[in-house]
Formats: sequence, structure tokens, C-alpha cells
Amino acid sequence: MKFVKNQEGFTLVEIIVALTILMIFLFSFMTLSTTSITGIFGAGEKTSALFTAQKDMDNAIDGGPGNDEAAVTHYVYFDGNPIKIDGKLKEIPYDYDGRYTGTLYYFYPEPVAEDN
Repeated sequence: MKFVKNQEGFTLVEIIVALTILMIFLFSFMTLSTTSITGIFGAGEKTSALFTAQKDMDNAIDGGPGNDEAAVTHYVYFDGNPIKIDGKLKEIPYDYDGRYTGTLYYFYPEPVAEDN
């Protein structure tokens, strides 16, 4: 058998090292893209949950305050002086697919009688 010396090309060790580096590079990008896609779908689900909650809140506000809302008093401070605002607080619980839950609150201020 005749061996030819000074052949050009890559050795087996060089090919294995190059493939190992390539695999590490590709694996890091696959992990990054998987995490990004998961985050995108999660953000979409949260957006849908918030849209549903907003729609429920809008429908509840359109109905106006009812008798089941709790009477509350809020204070707003202006130049250090408290301003008392009486009204009713409406609580609207929401649940989107059992994973995103919470409560939205809306305050209905009582009409202020004008001084004549």
C-alpha cells in the first residue's frame, strides 16, 4: 500500500472539533428561538385576557352603578388639602382560561349638587 504525503485536507480531529463548535452554535440559537416563541404566545394570551376583562368592564360601566356596589369615600389631595369624593365602587372579577385571573375596580362618583 502506498501512502501519499503532503495531501491537502482536514484531519478527522479537525472535522470533529468544527462539528462540535457548529452544534454548540446551533443549539444556542434553537434555545433562544424556542424561548422567544414561548414568550410571544404568552404575551398574546395575556393580551386576550386583558381585552376580555376590558370588554367586561366596559359593559359593566355602561350599566351604571347598581344597588350591589359598596359605598366608598375617596380623598384627593390638592395643595395639601383633602377633597372628599363619595361614590360607589364596582368590582368586576375576571377569569381567562383559568390561568389569568384578577379583579377590576371602577369608582362611580356621586353627582355633586351645585350651589345656586
